Parts: sequence; C-alpha cells; structure tokens
Amino acid sequence: MYKLRLGKSLSLFRDGFAEQVKEAKSLGFDAMDLDLCAHWPHRDKEIEAMKGLKDGLEITKSSGLYFNGVHISFGPHWNFAHHDPAVRREALDNLREILPVIDAYAPYCYIIHGSFEPIPDDIRPAQLAALHDSLVTMTAWTKTPIAVESLPRTCLFNTAAEGISILEGIPGVYACVDVNHFLKEKSEDAVRALGNRIITTHISDHDYADERHWLPRDERGKIDWMALLAAFEEVGYQGVFNYESAGTLAEIKANYDALFDDYNKRYHR
Repeated sequence: MYKLRLGKSLSLFRDGFAEQVKEAKSLGFDAMDLDLCAHWPHRDKEIEAMKGLKDGLEITKSSGLYFNGVHISFGPHWNFAHHDPAVRREALDNLREILPVIDAYAPYCYIIHGSFEPIPDDIRPAQLAALHDSLVTMTAWTKTPIAVESLPRTCLFNTAAEGISILEGIPGVYACVDVNHFLKEKSEDAVRALGNRIITTHISDHDYADERHWLPRDERGKIDWMALLAAFEEVGYQGVFNYESAGTLAEIKANYDALFDDYNKRYHR
C-alpha cells in the first residue's frame, strides 16, 4: 500500500481562508500549505495584506492540519534570480522581513519561485548564478528547508536537469515538484531524475503544452498518473501530496481517494 498525506495550498489573502482551513480538516485532509501569492502583481496590496500574516499563521497552526509549507510570493518584487543586484536585493529584503515571523510557527518548508520570466537565453547563465547566491543567502537566515519550485516555459528550473544544477551543493535547499510545470519532459521522468531532492509537491494535471492546474485525470490532461505515482514510490517520496489545482475541497478529496485507490489496486494487491 502506497499512500501520501493529502494536502492543499490555501491562499491567506483570499476571502474565506479560515473557513477553507476548517473545511479541509473536516473533509479529512492531512496537511496544508499557506499560500502568500494572491497579490503578487500589486506590491501595495501585498504589503497591506501582510498585516494579516500572524493571524493566518495562528489559524494554520491551530487547525490540526500538518503545516507543510509556506509558498512565498513571486513576480517582479520577489525575483531572487534577477541579474540586477538592486532588484535581487529588494526580493531578499522582502523575504528577510517575513522569515522571522513565519519561522516562529515552524512550517516544514518554504516554497519559492526561483525566477520570474521571460528569461532570454543570453542572460540565463547570469540569472542562474544570481539565484545560487540568493539561495546561499537565504539558508543563512533560516534553518527551515527551502524548496525551489519547478517552473514552466523560460523560467529557471524548467527541466529536472536544470533543477539538479540549481540545488547542487547548497545544503538546506531542495525541490518542490510541480508536476504540471514540466513541459519538456514527462512528469514521471522528472520525478525519477530529481529523486530524494524532492521534499514537497504541487499536484495538478496539464496537457504538456502549458501549465493548466486541472484536477488529476481531467479528460484534457496528459499526465500518466499511474506512472507518476509509481515514480514517486520508486524514489521513496513520503511527503505531502499537495494539490494546487482547480476543484472544490470535496472534489479534491474525492479525486485523491480515487487516484490512490486505483494505484494500489493495480500495484499493491
């Protein structure tokens, strides 16, 4: 029998956050991620919303759900890979301001986007070097593991091989595998390549043309979910199966139950 803890990314800055947390617990979810990304295009709104950060952390910590991760915001004000040191310093300053507040509530990990986009080929090496420096800086500020998310299109970590090169040699830095972000390789192949570097996940389906965030096994989706679960089991992944997908919480719970029931009937009779 192979089963992972069921989780869901819940946005602190959307209406009904506290009610969603309670509903997830009542439906039998095991874990949650606290998502801080809702206002990423509007820094002024984000600053205002951050005033509610401690309240959101209190709700999360008292929910009875495993506090798996905090998804740090992304975008132009959180670009840890920018080749302009001033832009990168703004991102690091924004992160350093909130890390001590969140660390007090002991999440399992932080999830970050390694870059923003688009990234032209001619500046990709400079952005990879800048991200390396940013990650080294971050690990000096917190003992909480940092998970760099796999991303689509021209973003950094758009293949497993590039992800491995980013993570290599930096203790405390791992991978958050977003399975609907792999556009250049099969998601199950990426999981096998990344192996024990994976400490958390984002789960949804897509069509290998772009990210879609559909529920797994959506009729439009192209991920082979039995192959993907087999890959997670092969590499020994035992973390949270954290949905970042369309669907109500009840639909996600039903999807998760059906997915793992099907897998275990096929492979663990």
